[in-house]
Amino acid sequence: MPDARPASLMLRQAQHEDYDPHMSAEQPLLQVEDLSVGFATEEGRITVVEDVSFTVAAGRTVGLVGESGCGKSVTAMSIMRLQPSPPSHIDGGRILFEGTDLLALPESAMRGVRGDRIGMIFQEPMTSLNPTLSIGFQIGEVLRLHRGMTGAAAREKSIEILRLVGVGAVERRVDQYPHQLSGGLRQRVMIAMALVCNPRLLIADEPTTALDVTIQAQILELLRRLQRELGMAILLITHDLGIVAEFCDEVVVMYAGRVVERSGVRPLFASPRHPYTAGLLAAMPRLTKRGGRLVTIPGMVPPPAARGAGCSFADRCPRVLPRCRAERPPLVPHAPGHDAACWNPPP
Repeated sequence: MPDARPASLMLRQAQHEDYDPHMSAEQPLLQVEDLSVGFATEEGRITVVEDVSFTVAAGRTVGLVGESGCGKSVTAMSIMRLQPSPPSHIDGGRILFEGTDLLALPESAMRGVRGDRIGMIFQEPMTSLNPTLSIGFQIGEVLRLHRGMTGAAAREKSIEILRLVGVGAVERRVDQYPHQLSGGLRQRVMIAMALVCNPRLLIADEPTTALDVTIQAQILELLRRLQRELGMAILLITHDLGIVAEFCDEVVVMYAGRVVERSGVRPLFASPRHPYTAGLLAAMPRLTKRGGRLVTIPGMVPPPAARGAGCSFADRCPRVLPRCRAERPPLVPHAPGHDAACWNPPP
């Protein structure tokens, strides 16, 4: 039977020696299993991310959602093993990528994964790009490390990827420095660096936070198009459920370092099974009538040292029970493919 994969996808996959074309499409590309991350502080060791589990299948987009302080970025940085240690430390769990536990790899092998098979777009390009080097040099650095390309070949490939991500006048832009570019162009440069080696997985950490709405839409549409063309999976870290609704296939909701709900996007939006998720959905501005008051969730995410023994959302929850403060609810199925951690879920 002829191989129906797109030619661009076949070429990208052939670049990875360990790619198995007969691997089941149902087998997750990324499996995060019971990941716990702790930090050493002056007050002692605290757990920031606790027992986090989710999967990302090939070609799919998973949104990792929650307020600031919920552990989304720590989870993403831990997948890439970019959390500084000390003070951080992996306290437990596994991170399987293409069947290999990234946490068990020596650092030399992990450097071969970062930027090659897994690409990452960071939150703020001005702090992620080197202000003293041209953007062409910085993209070429990725190619030198992972593809052994130098000189004219690296420059030509850098121009090609910049053109692919929609940067105009690339022959001039490739020699410019980050401060000479707009925020939208800097973000496109970050995307180009993340994709230049055709990764199987792209981790995008709040990729549109600092951009205006029009540029946000352009960047998201660019990622959607590149995903179709390259066949890669995307893990999108965001606090914006509107973006999740438009862009993702599945969603993982985090609160205070734990996964509180996990589902396909449509079931979650239609029937959230955790009060925190319901509160996030109710707070979306587009669901508020013109002239009406915006819905808010009272209180703040508790700091890691003050999460208590029960549900960390209890102090902010309109459906709290005495049991919620005393006993942590497990993450269990509430419907096929829809898990939540709540003793008193919304009706």
